[in-house]
Amino acid sequence: MTSTHLYYAEKTDIEIIYDLLLEYKNKDCEADYPDVDRKKGLYFINAILDKGKILLMKDLDNDELIGCCMFNKSEYFFSKDQIMQIQIIYIKKDFRNFKLVKLFIDSVKKVSEDLPIVLSITSGLHIDPVFENLGFKNMGSNWRLA
Repeated sequence: MTSTHLYYAEKTDIEIIYDLLLEYKNKDCEADYPDVDRKKGLYFINAILDKGKILLMKDLDNDELIGCCMFNKSEYFFSKDQIMQIQIIYIKKDFRNFKLVKLFIDSVKKVSEDLPIVLSITSGLHIDPVFENLGFKNMGSNWRLA
C-alpha cells in the first residue's frame, strides 16, 4: 500500500498542478476532449486557489504527486443557497482505490460547513457505485451531444 500525504496547494504549486492535470487529460481521461490551452488552464487553477481550495495527494514512497481535488463554494443557479462544488477529483490510474477517493471526499466534508457537496463526472469514467458508497445521491446525468 502506498504511503500518501494530503496537503493544501499554494500559489507555488500551480505549475505542478497544471502538469498533473495535463497528464490526466493526455493519459487517463476517457472522454474525447479538445487540446489544452495552457494559459486558460493556469488561469483556472489560479481562480480555484483564489475562491476555493485545492488538495494535493503525494505518494511519499516515490515523492510523486498522484492526485488532486479542486473545490469551492458556489450557489445553485436558482437560489442564493450555497453548495460546495467539487470541480475536479483525480487520482492517477495506477494509484486509484476507494480509500484514496474517500480521503479526498472526507477532507472536503471537513471544510464544507455542512453545505451540500456536489460533483459532476464528465470524464467518461463510469464509477457511480463508488460515489454511492461515499454517500452521494445520483441527481441526474451529464449528457454531451457528439
